Amino acid sequence: MLRHTALFLHRDTITEDQKLAMLRGLAFLRMECAGVRAGDYGQDLLGGSSPLLAVPPWQRTPRWRARREGPPSNYDVALHLDFDDDTALARYLADERRVAIERCNAAVNIPELTARIEWRYEGAPLIRRGFVRHTAMFVWADEADPAARSRALSAARGLARAPGVVSVVAAEDVGGPAANFDWVLDVQMQDAAAARALVEGPWYAGAMGIIAPATKYEWTARVTHVMRGY
Repeated sequence: MLRHTALFLHRDTITEDQKLAMLRGLAFLRMECAGVRAGDYGQDLLGGSSPLLAVPPWQRTPRWRARREGPPSNYDVALHLDFDDDTALARYLADERRVAIERCNAAVNIPELTARIEWRYEGAPLIRRGFVRHTAMFVWADEADPAARSRALSAARGLARAPGVVSVVAAEDVGGPAANFDWVLDVQMQDAAAARALVEGPWYAGAMGIIAPATKYEWTARVTHVMRGY
């Protein structure tokens, strides 16, 4: 299965009505656009960009200087679309309805900070409606050698042993220059309580302790959301 994942960061001017309209647009992509096999989407359960917005811009550490601090906040909304192959993905990308939804999204999100990746996994669509998905996307550090990258991916996959985790996939980008992140971690859990326990607990902290030195950690993009997939 070929998956396109995008994580969105809202503008600080977005309204509640615009948030709802955006979610409806994401559902529309699965139902109406050519080539899509399955889809999933959702809003972040852990505060999204609200911690970022709580700090005035002049008091924030610039991302490119925040390597040790990590990402300033979660992203706000995730979209996952599955395709049978590259041909199906190309049909989707050429669909005028997708272009219209993308234009609407750009008006209420920060387009240059949208995190994108295309990745592959085996089997049926990785969607369990009503369960909770944690997605984290990373950029490799320039100095990360193959051994460091392998350790990072192994640490990510090791989260499969954490309490409450249903499934874990860690996969590298196959989309080429169209994707702006290098690899993705996809974790599924039964409910929000299990998701929060994982993300705030020792298993996740231990994995990130191995992943952070191999990545441009300040640019990590994350969303934890209830799966609305179909």
